[in-house]
Amino acid sequence: MTGPREIVVRALVAQPGVINPESLSYELHPDGVGRATVYRTLDLLERYGMLARVHVDGCHGYTLCDEGHHHHLLCSGCNTVLPVDATGVEAEILRLADELKFRVDTHTLEFAGLCEACQARNGAEQRTTSRPRREAAPAH
Repeated sequence: MTGPREIVVRALVAQPGVINPESLSYELHPDGVGRATVYRTLDLLERYGMLARVHVDGCHGYTLCDEGHHHHLLCSGCNTVLPVDATGVEAEILRLADELKFRVDTHTLEFAGLCEACQARNGAEQRTTSRPRREAAPAH
């Protein structure tokens, strides 16, 4: 492990949620870590199964992985990534592949939306910013 790669790994561990490669590259530039090193390190860690690539707003990012194959719930409000055990979905994918005589080598399943905390926060914001509608006075 080179010094710049170690800096990348330390930065990854310190960042919760989805890791944006461009932002990480910008953040580590003052430490002497080049953009290519950031991207190569992310690719390497993904190949070793330590990171999973996720897609947010049409771009890809990464999330830390500490377990085997799993799927993700991505919160668009706070950037939280929740791993999901989708055993039933896995079985259905294998069944469908078998039915179609198709060998699945890899797949990704992600759900984007709002976590419980962001839903509550959005609900509170909507309640404080929305005013009751007044009905128009009847025409005479």
